[in-house]
Amino acid sequence: MTRLDCAWRASAISVLAALVALCSVTGAEARKAPQHSSRHAAVLHAAIPVPSARPQATALAVDADPKEPAVALSQPTLSIISEDKVAAADTPTIVKPGRRIYCVEFARLASGIALFGDAKTWWDQARTAYAQLTNPAPGTVMVFDRRKTMRSGHVAVVKRVISNREVLIDHANWGRDGSIYLNAPVVDISRDNDWSLVKVWNFRTNQMGTTPYALKGFIAQRFAAAN
Repeated sequence: MTRLDCAWRASAISVLAALVALCSVTGAEARKAPQHSSRHAAVLHAAIPVPSARPQATALAVDADPKEPAVALSQPTLSIISEDKVAAADTPTIVKPGRRIYCVEFARLASGIALFGDAKTWWDQARTAYAQLTNPAPGTVMVFDRRKTMRSGHVAVVKRVISNREVLIDHANWGRDGSIYLNAPVVDISRDNDWSLVKVWNFRTNQMGTTPYALKGFIAQRFAAAN
């Protein structure tokens, strides 16, 4: 065998060894590659009560009627109130301020809607100064109608619109304790999907409340009047 033949055979063996090493690395990487799971498949609806993250505090007195039918929440809302750490920023939470905060004070500061007086007067006050909408939009003020257990009315600020029947709101003094309630889910239960009747997240039971609340509508800055 000539010296040239030996050099050629050595080169061929080196190339073959390199190919074997490359295939081994590629196979190992393939085995380490993450496998997709079907556990994140979308779920259209689920009846409550549902597992959810515990709020930081619980102090809400709401008229609860166990005979009321359960409210169905869609997957976006379920993911927001779940234990998923990704959604932790939108988890329903109670903040205890250093002093009592009323709903009108909080709504005014959070929305920039400069109305004063009891919440029950805001809708009429807004007629000449702001836009009045029938559907929610981020930053608008949700105006509750007064009722026997809420004689002064109530206002909240829409934080996010989840679907045409679900929103998240921030509001204060919902439990008449001066606290601030953040990321509270609200669902529209009106027959015509016109946001005239809703149910609100109950921080005491950690699930959707059973009491229906009538709404007057939503107050927005004049430039946002497009409903």
